[in-house]
Amino acid sequence: MMQNLMQYEPAILLMGASMCLFMALYFFVDNKNKKSPKGFLAGFMLVYGLTFIDSFMETSGFLYKYPNLTGVLLPTFFLLGPFIYFYIRDMCDTRAYILDKKRYKHFILPVLSILLMATYYAFPEELKLSLLVKEDDIPESGFFIIGILGAVLTQILLPVQILYYLIKSYGILRQYFSTLKQFFANIDDHRMDWLRLLILMLSVQWILYAIKEWMGWPGQWADAINFSTNFIDVGIIYFLSFKGLRQAAILQDELANNQALEPKESDGKTRQKYAKSALSNEDSERILGKLHKALETDALYNDSMLSLRSLSDHTKISTNYISQVINQKLNCNFFDFVNKFRIEAAMKQLTNKERKIPVLEIAHNVGFNSKSTFNTAFKRHTGLTPTEYRKQQ
Repeated sequence: MMQNLMQYEPAILLMGASMCLFMALYFFVDNKNKKSPKGFLAGFMLVYGLTFIDSFMETSGFLYKYPNLTGVLLPTFFLLGPFIYFYIRDMCDTRAYILDKKRYKHFILPVLSILLMATYYAFPEELKLSLLVKEDDIPESGFFIIGILGAVLTQILLPVQILYYLIKSYGILRQYFSTLKQFFANIDDHRMDWLRLLILMLSVQWILYAIKEWMGWPGQWADAINFSTNFIDVGIIYFLSFKGLRQAAILQDELANNQALEPKESDGKTRQKYAKSALSNEDSERILGKLHKALETDALYNDSMLSLRSLSDHTKISTNYISQVINQKLNCNFFDFVNKFRIEAAMKQLTNKERKIPVLEIAHNVGFNSKSTFNTAFKRHTGLTPTEYRKQQ
């Protein structure tokens, strides 16, 4: 059965390559104004398309006819890590979507890989063909050893570099979710969990690539694993294409008008940040009183769309001052500040003896968009789930 499936592998690779190249062109054209991270997504899709083409040339036997093409595309694969990192970082940031000088350092390794492969590229065509068919009578001269070492080192560095950038990208996403809590009372509509899933899928694929290149698969499993990974690779590309079409940078308006606060800062850094603030202790107490009135008396916590900006509009207090007071006086972020009022209101409804209100209804009543988010926030504040709290009472 596997032999029957293997005949479709070149077609699957071509399907992935064509999808990548089409989406790369689409994102590039759609990025005419240069004010979105789609340019980096276009670059990532283009290079990923080249990985499919490289695999196609190997599986279709094309390289055996033209062995000089072996490894020609390999250095371009080192662009995958920087491009996906730039895309994710700019999805979560307000900085300009440009390739500034600070980012040039990320292209050192792609250039270095060309230098490492230079000796291999200089091999005669007959020698490259002998390596492809794994002949035994290959001359082991110094020139040959240098070329092979360069090619092997390049193969080792590639998955390590890509996994490094995927880890960095995951760190950016974690910071992004923390920053959201400085501006929104609900973050369900703003989360980009699909990017975390993408990072996980890409990480698994490149770990498998590293195992294949460094150790190889057992003979009886090699075809099945290669076919499966290529098929999953195409699935990743279709997933990224669909999500990339729908996704836009979310924090732009909010973060452009506010200074993003680090979610976990030392006291020294917090004092330094607000050292030049004109806000006195008396002013802070007065603002805190207004915030409590807005949340408790005016019940703004019920608004599932409540944000730092809308609270500022309601209280006529600047967003910077609200952030400063919440961070300094209460040592928490906007998200936790609002959810404290929501949980307290939910606790009262959960202990209502006259009417047993469903947990989901309570969650919506106090401003949560989903039951899962409500359960997580409630347990974080009380140590119990809403159902457990109700039973205990």
